[in-house]
Amino acid sequence: MNLIPAKANPEERLFISLITRDIPLVAAFLDLIDNSINSSVEPVSQELQTAADYERMLADEKISPEVEISLEISPERIEITDSASGIFWETARDHVFTFGRSTDKPHPSDRLSVYGIGLKRAIFKLGNKVTINSDHVNGGFGLTLDVTKWAEERMMPWSFPISRRDPVDPGCTGTRIIVESLHDETKRRVADGVFLGQLKEAVSRTYAFYLTKFVNISIMGDPITGLNISIGSNHTSEQFVSDDVSCSVMAGIATPEGDEFKAKTAGWYVFCNGRTVVFADKTVLTGWGLGPTGLPIFQPKHRAFMGTVFFVSQDAEKLPWTTTKSGINEDSAIWQEAKRQMASVGRSVLSFLDSRYSEDGVEIAAKELSDAAGPRVSVIAAAVSPRRTFEAPKKPRPEKVRIQYDAKIEDVKRVADYVGRPRMGGAEVGRYTFRHFLKNEVGEK
Repeated sequence: MNLIPAKANPEERLFISLITRDIPLVAAFLDLIDNSINSSVEPVSQELQTAADYERMLADEKISPEVEISLEISPERIEITDSASGIFWETARDHVFTFGRSTDKPHPSDRLSVYGIGLKRAIFKLGNKVTINSDHVNGGFGLTLDVTKWAEERMMPWSFPISRRDPVDPGCTGTRIIVESLHDETKRRVADGVFLGQLKEAVSRTYAFYLTKFVNISIMGDPITGLNISIGSNHTSEQFVSDDVSCSVMAGIATPEGDEFKAKTAGWYVFCNGRTVVFADKTVLTGWGLGPTGLPIFQPKHRAFMGTVFFVSQDAEKLPWTTTKSGINEDSAIWQEAKRQMASVGRSVLSFLDSRYSEDGVEIAAKELSDAAGPRVSVIAAAVSPRRTFEAPKKPRPEKVRIQYDAKIEDVKRVADYVGRPRMGGAEVGRYTFRHFLKNEVGEK
């Protein structure tokens, strides 16, 4: 039998459609920001290998944001610029534009790059005309790309036409990405009056850790403040390491907004290499409603609960996130181990919250709950805190008990008439007779 090779060359147009179809527009913008943050953390990437390393970074008061990231968005043009270290031209040639990993060893700056498709997918999602200029102290690169023409090419292997840029001084590094000839769906979304607000909220949530220590981000000139949710210092946490992934699981009591605990911020938060992947989840994804093997169904009485899962790995592909970095790969072995830890860590806090209700179903005051939470700390700092145990405060002994008994109506009326208050009801007669007995028979203190 003579075997004849059948053509199996990938088609660029089909490939572009496949990798961009299921990614939301907000996620595409976050991929662009990821590219800038990767460059921002490259100088200290070797110092961020475990959750404890992130804790030390947060505690170091000498570290403050040094990189500026700016987004300008209109229906005609999208531009993102940063003042990070830029991209070395050899890195661009051999690594940045490959689809997937060119080697088994991850690039040292790939803290937020999972499968090597984020930047390309983002620019393909947004428009057809792309210009990238990146300046690096050892020489950067430039790219001018017509996506439509590139998709029609049949050249193998795939490549992008980059040029080498001259080295620059350390204070002049950075990257600028411009996307023009935007797709119709991109134009509609960025002009709908809602999108910018959604993007700003997503950036605030997603990069809370990096906004604290590494970067300042602005959108249309508006500075973005990182998610500022706090939790009580009285929380419980555990750590474990599996397959080169470090994980810290924490649960405690959130601090209230005014006198209220908000259900919208309750639940589990999941971070992968400092990037927020899951926000305030209260579903079966994070173990809620699994009964004995997990956590109970989330109820209003649990709205003070807050838990975090902080994954760290030098190899981002081993982290349990999806390619869009906006969801969890539930089949991941490290995620399944984390869920077991989450159930164990979360139960101690939930047991205390469940105990806040008396036998009569009366909720204990919010102040008592705040006192149990302890002093306020940042949820980001708590997420990478050392191992500790939640100390459930002892319930104070009740000072009062309800006394109830039955009495004949005629006897109650006789007592009321005897004391000269014929309109007294049964409850008043009961209190009167108790006080009378306590004073005259037992003796008051």
